[in-house]
Amino acid sequence: MEVFVNILRICELIACISGFIYWRKIRTSIFKWFPVFLSFVVISECIGDFLKPPVYAKENLAYFNYFEIPVEFLFFFWLFYKTQSFDKYKRLPLVCALLYLLSWLTDTFYLSKLKFSFYSFSYTIGTLLLLVVVLRYFILLVTSNNILSFWKDMLFWISTGLLVYYLGTFPYYGLRNTLLESYTDLYYTYSYIIYLLNSLMYILFTFSFIWGKPNIKSF
Repeated sequence: MEVFVNILRICELIACISGFIYWRKIRTSIFKWFPVFLSFVVISECIGDFLKPPVYAKENLAYFNYFEIPVEFLFFFWLFYKTQSFDKYKRLPLVCALLYLLSWLTDTFYLSKLKFSFYSFSYTIGTLLLLVVVLRYFILLVTSNNILSFWKDMLFWISTGLLVYYLGTFPYYGLRNTLLESYTDLYYTYSYIIYLLNSLMYILFTFSFIWGKPNIKSF
């Protein structure tokens, strides 16, 4: 497991460093905040690694449930909102962000009182809503002139990374509490896949800085 964790951390760091290497290309666009966000991820994951179970089990869960995971979802909803300013459904990411916050509050003030440790409900809702926003982007892409040079669109690589990771991990996080309690072997086997998909997502984020351009016309 440690090898997979190290691979993921390296991929996260490479994506973050790439963003600052290509800072000149993105500094006048909304994507200038993406390397900053990736820096947040790198630091947050280091904090999460420090708060290792079983010694800091409660602190670890609280940190991810109450802070890192909500920030990540809200950042991507905000990014899609800012990059699709001419779409007639431009407020869709904001609506999705609001729905996610409502599900998170449900987890925080109701479901957290139950036996469940991980906020599977809000994570599942957040994943579904983010996939809706990502798929909306792809629909706009294939029906626009941008499809002729899709690899130059930074949001294409970001969206592909999100699609690969969140679609692939949806069953795992949706059933995480059940798998951990009743199907331990399957839980740990799936965990390896999670690390690989997560690493692939950050590799695709890296490609967004290398091959993508921030000045592709918004939809």
